[in-house]
Amino acid sequence: MLGWLQHKTTPLSHIVQTFNQCLPPAGNIRAAECSFLVIDLELTGLNAKRDHIVSLGWVPVRQHEVVLSEARHYLVISPVSVGQSAIFHGLHDKDFDDARELADVLTELLQRYAGYIFVAHHCQLDYRFLNVACQRIFAKSAKFSFIDTLNIELYRLQKQGIVMKKDALRLPQCLSRHKLPQSNQHHALADAYSSALLLLSQLKHSHADITLADLQLQSR
Repeated sequence: MLGWLQHKTTPLSHIVQTFNQCLPPAGNIRAAECSFLVIDLELTGLNAKRDHIVSLGWVPVRQHEVVLSEARHYLVISPVSVGQSAIFHGLHDKDFDDARELADVLTELLQRYAGYIFVAHHCQLDYRFLNVACQRIFAKSAKFSFIDTLNIELYRLQKQGIVMKKDALRLPQCLSRHKLPQSNQHHALADAYSSALLLLSQLKHSHADITLADLQLQSR
């Protein structure tokens, strides 16, 4: 099985084109029937046009179960020094000897998980960086369909009439509220796994027939 390694002989733009042709599920599909890919990025900064992805982790969720056998974590070669961003993610230039090219990592992501609903905690940042990276590498935007565990949590709390304190929607606070184990913050795989557990807990506390459209509405 050649799998994602085919990209060495496949035109890069075709990789994104194939991903975009595989549409995500319709909105009326029950969330329990959807396949999710929970993702987290570590970055050199917050400007997607100027800064860079330095690590990427993901965890699939299918049939309300985390698929640990497909969990992945990659360090990514950066064209610049990680600089002061090391304060946040703990990665230093010396840690990238075995890092991967971002084109290879994104190719694997796009070829393996076309048709999945992508999930992140505060997904706007992840979406912006992935979109800019795809434009740079593949000369084409990938049509990612994202839901946001942060906004789902905000919706849930507001519906319960709960007054939120400062930082109440940060991932560690959300995990604590759902009585979930804390993770090693700012490690891409650990945060992706924690976000996957948070998503499952949020779905558990929703009505049984919650649809993808419901989640998308709550994610806005």
